[in-house]
Amino acid sequence: MTPKTTSFPLPLPRTKLPPKLVVFDLDHTLIAGDSTILWTEWLYEKGIVKDPIWRQIDREMILDYSQGHLDMPGFMRKHSGAFRKLPVAEIEKLVVEFVKKRIAPIAFPDGRKWVRNCTQAGIPMLVLSATTTFIVTPVAKIVFGINEAIGVDLVEERGFFTGEIAGVPSFQEGKITRLEAVTERMGIGLKDVLFFTDSRNDLPLAEAAGFTCCVNPDPVLLTAARRNGWKVLDWKLALRTQLALDAKKPAA
Repeated sequence: MTPKTTSFPLPLPRTKLPPKLVVFDLDHTLIAGDSTILWTEWLYEKGIVKDPIWRQIDREMILDYSQGHLDMPGFMRKHSGAFRKLPVAEIEKLVVEFVKKRIAPIAFPDGRKWVRNCTQAGIPMLVLSATTTFIVTPVAKIVFGINEAIGVDLVEERGFFTGEIAGVPSFQEGKITRLEAVTERMGIGLKDVLFFTDSRNDLPLAEAAGFTCCVNPDPVLLTAARRNGWKVLDWKLALRTQLALDAKKPAA
């Protein structure tokens, strides 16, 4: 489908034309939270896990991620211990409820608006995240109506996830590798891509894309945005939604 040049709000600077593909990061970009952390909390809520070690593993992950040196394979081996004993079929059922109850309420309204812009302009979209694929794919489809998504694929054996990563993880430079497989299939290049992200970990793709929009960027990404002339966006949840979420938080 050919993009409608009159209806898209942000043409690429190089060509002055609409992008041929719009790519969204997920956590803290399309949604106001970290879906991996929220998934762990969902497992506690459902009584599937009780040992506090899983929260500790997630806290360590967030620290390493924010500093730009997360060992993704090592983290996945640890993190997946919380659900490795669950059959994949059971996980897939749990995830649908999780997405509807925990992820849909924290979708940024501005993110939904951009998805509508792309749909109206006939521009293909993709969610590209370092979260596991079994979470990313249903979030993209159920919450945003985006049918194509890439996440970190886990090896499956005899109906269970092993915790090992299959192929190239969609993280840091790996996002470029995974995305290039899509752009080559579409007959386009990375310079035809408009990319939305919040994180320093996405700098390789942010610099390779035709243009990047930085959503509530971390300090390192914000510095890069100012240097490169990328668009900086301040996305928030509706006040009523934010107050409702704050009211549900446990007391410190």
